[in-house]
Amino acid sequence: MSGGPAYADAGPASLAPGTAELRSVAGRAILLARAGDGQYHAVQPECSHACLALAGGRVRGSSIVCPHHGARFCLRTGRVLGPPAIAPIAAFPTRLSGDRVEVWLL
Repeated sequence: MSGGPAYADAGPASLAPGTAELRSVAGRAILLARAGDGQYHAVQPECSHACLALAGGRVRGSSIVCPHHGARFCLRTGRVLGPPAIAPIAAFPTRLSGDRVEVWLL
């Protein structure tokens, strides 16, 4: 094995659609979210606007709204969908492995 990037276990696939929670993935804080369509997504846990936590933000469809100032981000790509943020957040590929979620840490 090369020791490079790889999928890492992010815990059980137990989130209800429309929810998100902070998880530790290979020692790194990741916000794991389940979109309204049931798909899992992983993004950096801080908003790019003021570096405040996205945990506690509302998942709307396949986006998350920052609970502090209302910036909205695409869960698939991390791109900004609404102000006041202007910079995207990091988004990480996910996959299901049995009843577990795995995240590709870049």
